[in-house]
Amino acid sequence: MATREAALRIAFPERRVRSPWAMAFRQLRRNRLAMASAIFIILLTLSAIFAKYIAPYPYDEANLRDYYALPGKKYLAGADFMGRDILSRTIYGTRVSLSVAIVAATVSLVIGITYGLISGYFGGRIDELMMRVVDFLYGIPTLIVVILMQVYFKALARRGGATGLAGLLINANKAMGGLLFVFIAMGLVNWITMARITRGQVLSYKEKEFIEAAYMVGASTPRIIFRHLLPNVLGPCIVQETLSIPGYILTEAFLSFIGLGVDPPTPSWGLMIQEGYQGLRSYPHVILTPSIALTITVLAFNFLGDGLRDALDPRLYE
Repeated sequence: MATREAALRIAFPERRVRSPWAMAFRQLRRNRLAMASAIFIILLTLSAIFAKYIAPYPYDEANLRDYYALPGKKYLAGADFMGRDILSRTIYGTRVSLSVAIVAATVSLVIGITYGLISGYFGGRIDELMMRVVDFLYGIPTLIVVILMQVYFKALARRGGATGLAGLLINANKAMGGLLFVFIAMGLVNWITMARITRGQVLSYKEKEFIEAAYMVGASTPRIIFRHLLPNVLGPCIVQETLSIPGYILTEAFLSFIGLGVDPPTPSWGLMIQEGYQGLRSYPHVILTPSIALTITVLAFNFLGDGLRDALDPRLYE
């Protein structure tokens, strides 16, 4: 009997059951470009965390004798118009870009998924009202809203003398080098697309058999939402948010370029490009390093997002 069972196990081996997330990770590992991008993003994150130990100089250390110094032994990437090390400022600028990417993506994901789940699950008049709000917000140019909010916040900070909540926000923004107002401006307007995607996914899954079965056995509303709907809609939402991160990074760089981003001397890649573009013909090295860092980072998030989209597509699994 035992011999027969052993023979059956050899002839018909048990298939190893993998979870959807395990299969997605397996599929992601096969995408070399996505994995290389993920490794680059991890290294970028580590350089941002340990910038104090990696950067050759403090980001705000100026030496006017090294005005526009060319790349060499002292400054590997050269120096800017104040004699500050460009490589050090680029490394510290990683903190700004990744902070904006993480905070904006997290806020967008949390608000958008929550809004979309409520709208799609309850439907009816609630869904109609909530989606009309989203449609109204879609008609407002996002970038213009962000710029106007930043103008208002900057004016509020320059005026000074604010008390209460406004004073608390201004002090916190100063402590963060001007990043808090960037977070608020971007977080308030970037969740709209995520809400619509989540709602569409919920409306689709509500008609599936496993949701109807959950209704039949008397599952509560929180259980259906968090146990059955949320895990199924989370994959497409993460993919969409990953693909949106380059837009957040470029928006922050653009705001810093036009003077509405971080406060100097806090280093930002957009601010560094703005400070060096006027001397582009004579000193092109000033904007070369931050421009390369910005380009490679945006491409890395794009490649990772494409890889996640392919990995989370169940039709690709073997």
